[in-house]
Amino acid sequence: MKFVDEWRRRKYAAFDLTRTSTAQKAVEFSLAGTPVRVYANANLSIYSAQTCNAKCAFCVEELRPASRGTELTRQKVVEQNDAVYFEKMARTLRDLKPLNPSVSVTGGEPSKDPRLPTILKTLAEHGARKRTMTTNASGLLDVHEGHTNLDWLIDTRVQHLNISRAHPECATNAKLMALPDGLSLENLRHVVARAKDGGINVRLSCVLLNDAIGDLDGIEHYLDFASNIGVTNVIFRQLMQTDPATTEPNFVTRFSDTQRVMLEPILDQISADSRFEFQRQIVGYYYYVEVWQYRGMDVVFEEADLAQLERTKRDDPGLIHELIFHPNATLNSTWQPWDGILR
Repeated sequence: MKFVDEWRRRKYAAFDLTRTSTAQKAVEFSLAGTPVRVYANANLSIYSAQTCNAKCAFCVEELRPASRGTELTRQKVVEQNDAVYFEKMARTLRDLKPLNPSVSVTGGEPSKDPRLPTILKTLAEHGARKRTMTTNASGLLDVHEGHTNLDWLIDTRVQHLNISRAHPECATNAKLMALPDGLSLENLRHVVARAKDGGINVRLSCVLLNDAIGDLDGIEHYLDFASNIGVTNVIFRQLMQTDPATTEPNFVTRFSDTQRVMLEPILDQISADSRFEFQRQIVGYYYYVEVWQYRGMDVVFEEADLAQLERTKRDDPGLIHELIFHPNATLNSTWQPWDGILR
């Protein structure tokens, strides 16, 4: 793929469904009797009800409702009845078969969710495509129904495991993520090796911060750490941007405004660095991604703007870009359970 400089400069503003998107089309089908038009490469997120045991000052779960003028605690409602929850999940997976979306389990913190084994088994039983879980990893060695959560991921043939880690050093990472019960370095290395042996692709996810990993030297240090524990896929993320006119300020927005490292200048440095080899660009409807190779590692860079997400939805209100199965067991086209309800 040839690098397009315009995409780096314009980013998600260069999104065009039929020209620059990965799928370049939408799919039309009947969702429980209602005609819908969905982006062909849409993802279904299974949003865990489990409250996260970390308190990251860059928490996306907190940022999303703040960008819409509300608080996470006011909007997160949980279906407490397991039978109802899983019946609706199974029905959702059946209804979405014509689309065959990729599926991500996220949170909250899914590795601490007692429902996780059944969630994973349900996804496997319905043949959900490209199954991924995003986690801070703290509960991967917890035991449920006689097996660790890591074993459940392997046994149900999850393909991808995204582990959020803000810094190589355990003490610094625990402070940045406010996560005192995170995995030790020894246990993290064990998780990576066991997951890889079980056929799971492991990725580390790191946010770029002024006071942590915030420049090319820091990125190289983080990549060396990842390589040393057996990880060959790392994503670095610019802190998400929002529209101040619609955002309810909270600890995440205030932290983001002081700690945000702009990605574009770093990408310009990487383009001039012969150790990095360009692979591809992805222009999403509110995000922009570049993929590079570095010493045999896949290195991904991403930035996103929640204000752009709202602008894109307004430009084409009939098109659904993503699907979220909420903790209250409703299927929505947004991360807000009160908005975009599909069933």
